[in-house]
Amino acid sequence: MSFEKAKEYKAGNQFIIKITKLLMDKFSVWINWRQDGQDSFLDIGSGPGNTVREVIFPHLPVNFSRLVVSDISPQMVKLQKEEFADNNRISCEVLDIVSDFGENVRKILGTFDHITSFYCLMWIKDQQKVMNNIYSLLKPGGDCLLVIVADTPVLDTLISVCEKPKWKEYFIGWEDFYIFPYNKLNEAKDKGLEFMNKAGFVEMKAELVDNMIQFTNDVEKENFLRSMPNKFSKKVSAKDVEEIFQERLEVFDKFNLGDYRDNSGRINKPLTSLILYGRKN
Repeated sequence: MSFEKAKEYKAGNQFIIKITKLLMDKFSVWINWRQDGQDSFLDIGSGPGNTVREVIFPHLPVNFSRLVVSDISPQMVKLQKEEFADNNRISCEVLDIVSDFGENVRKILGTFDHITSFYCLMWIKDQQKVMNNIYSLLKPGGDCLLVIVADTPVLDTLISVCEKPKWKEYFIGWEDFYIFPYNKLNEAKDKGLEFMNKAGFVEMKAELVDNMIQFTNDVEKENFLRSMPNKFSKKVSAKDVEEIFQERLEVFDKFNLGDYRDNSGRINKPLTSLILYGRKN
């Protein structure tokens, strides 16, 4: 799964930056930082890179050895390179974390002190392979901090059209695209820890955290929703794509999405994040 509308996503992801900052401030204490400050760091699913610059980068030691920013989307990586053009210790790479790694990736197996991922891995069906691959990229003693969407009004919005008689022929197999494997909240922590345990991680931790989605205006909200990926099972016209978007927007607007507007009668459903931590033995 790849986000193709990278610019729209960057224009609409300010609420993600704010939530990620809250979570990084709280959970970065779990990370086992090196005493010499020469930490090597990989972020998976970094999107356009602005979250890394504003949230992760300030937590790195001043003398960190390297930071690899990555995404499966070439459009996102292009924006990352613009974001970090001024720092030669930061590289931006196209990376599919669930693939069988090619030669370029095999060269960096076992080379990272820390791996993070924020709001990316819920799109991947094979969570066991994700955890196995993250484990293989870490040095012995290295660790990972993963933030994965468990449940969100965004998911309710995206799937709201998929079974409608008018649109269902365009969304055949949608369950395998809008994955969100931890959306049964009573099972989420145990499920995530089981995948990590099977991969070989030790000293594992898991928490669920709720935050409200807070846009600052309608433009930001609509940019974010437009950036969400679709996988149509048959060709769809631009007119129908826009109609699908408008129907989703109508659903999205039923939720409390920011104090810039009157939220009387709107649904107060939070974004629930699954926080996972593990260390490589």
